[in-house]
Amino acid sequence: MKTCTEKSFSILQEREFSVLSFKAFGTSCEVKFSPINSHSPELISKEVVSWVNEFERRYSRYLPDSWLSQVNKSAGIAPVKLSRDDQPIIQAASFVYFQSQQTIDPSCLPLTQIWQNARASNVIPQESVVEDAKALVNWEKVQHTENEIFLPSPGMGLDFGGFGKEYAVDLISAKLRASNYGNFLVNFGGDIFASGYANDNCTWKVGIENPLGESNPSYVVSLSNTGLATSGNYRRYFDVDGKRYGHTIDQRTGYPTIHSQLTASVVSPSCLKSGIIATTSLLLGKEKGMRLLESEWNAEGCIQSFESTLITSKFYNYLIYENPA
Repeated sequence: MKTCTEKSFSILQEREFSVLSFKAFGTSCEVKFSPINSHSPELISKEVVSWVNEFERRYSRYLPDSWLSQVNKSAGIAPVKLSRDDQPIIQAASFVYFQSQQTIDPSCLPLTQIWQNARASNVIPQESVVEDAKALVNWEKVQHTENEIFLPSPGMGLDFGGFGKEYAVDLISAKLRASNYGNFLVNFGGDIFASGYANDNCTWKVGIENPLGESNPSYVVSLSNTGLATSGNYRRYFDVDGKRYGHTIDQRTGYPTIHSQLTASVVSPSCLKSGIIATTSLLLGKEKGMRLLESEWNAEGCIQSFESTLITSKFYNYLIYENPA
């Protein structure tokens, strides 16, 4: 076990691939890559972990000294400096907001906090509390220029948790490619980008989990230069008075999704786009979510529920195994 700055990581050898494993974003992360002569596996592994460390240090809302926490603490008080390095994630946040039809709002922290408290206490917040929090959520009110960012109302707050992991997958993938790595798989808690080939010029084979809890995946898909993300509430939810509340909050209503039995998996050219469409499909519900999936020209996927599964027509182009159950 190695230690790089604040994170421990391990490197194992799996045939011709090195496998880097570590914890980040509250989940298990893995990067499988084919070494190249100019970099030792340990060197590039340290660089990857360092990149992830820096990402979390700046953009985690849980770290009181992070740049994001400083932005939130300054809400309604004063602008915070926005560096050139921070511009891409702000652009990504805007992309997420509009691509998701405003269902994923990066300024959702007020709602996130009251529903986290509800889950911890097992007490549903009063409608007035939800409405007050919802009134503070609006990405279009966030003021940002090339040099600074400002949340104009006290109580506003940013939370990049709705897309940060997928964004980080694409960021690490881009950095690996810039370092001349062509064959690799980045997997951060099921959010994936597959580049090149796994071995013997075969594409990467990735399983899509069965929401019914079966050990066998629902599907195995073939990926190359493609992102995959899954959004679902079948693991993270809580029940109060016989009603189930998922962990994904619909910013339009202020309440968690009631489609807790759904999971949406999407393949597209990037992990970020796959995540946006998967989460939006989940929030819209099965029928509307499927219409959204069918309307995206470069995305395919499936929406699973306890009753049935819907699949886009070209999803079969990626499919190499389907659970017959």
